[in-house]
Formats: sequence, structure tokens, C-alpha cells
Amino acid sequence: MDINEILLNEETIAKIDDGVWIDDIAEAPGLRLKVRGWSSEKVQALKSFKERRASRKERDVSGNLVHTAQIRIVREVVAEVVLLDWEGLTDAGQPIPYSKEMARKWLTSRAGDKFLGIVSEAATQADNLLEDAAEELENN
Repeated sequence: MDINEILLNEETIAKIDDGVWIDDIAEAPGLRLKVRGWSSEKVQALKSFKERRASRKERDVSGNLVHTAQIRIVREVVAEVVLLDWEGLTDAGQPIPYSKEMARKWLTSRAGDKFLGIVSEAATQADNLLEDAAEELENN
């Protein structure tokens, strides 16, 4: 078997690192999001870093993160490294250009819970696309 048939190609690696556009989001017709999947090294590294840096106040007696700390970390990770861009997001019909600061404001507040869910779903779809590409390589 040729090793090149088993290894991920540069295009797939680039998609993992650079993110992919997801435009089939059931809860948000017309919205396109460029996201990294949950399995991206950048996503996993930041999540792990934030979990390790959590204070003792954010842990239970066993040292595990309490639920509120877990949610805070997910919100921050989504804002910082999962969501990379958007298209089709409007305010009263006016396009809203992507802004990392605006994304962070929305994604880290309770008011942004639905948006967080939409971005999270897109990240899951990104993982699924990349898994499909990997499976296709295995089958060829």
C-alpha cells in the first residue's frame, strides 16, 4: 500500500488548520460561518490550556471543573479560535461585517446562547466534513 493513500494530504490539513465555510445551518438560513472543527489542534490546545489555568474556585472538591467554568471555557474557545468569519449576518437588514470583538461579545454572554449553539453546530459539521474526507482517503 502506498503511504500517500493513508496520510492526510496538505489540502485536508489546511482545512483543519484554516477552517471551512459551513452554509447548511438548519437554524440559520442564509448564514455562512467559517469555523474550525472541535477536533482542530488549535481548538483542543486552547481548551486544554484554559482548563489547566482554571482557578481552584472553579473546581469541585475532586478538582474537576464545575459546570459554569466548563461553559465559560467553551464560550471563550468558540469566540477565540472556532469562529473565524461570517457572511449573511444582518442587523435590521444591514450586513454586519465580521469582527472578532463583536463575536466575542455575543458568544461569551448569555444573550448569545442561540448564536453559540449555531456556531457549535457549524463546528460539528466541519469535523464531520473532515472525517468524511479522511474516510474517502481510506476507501481509495
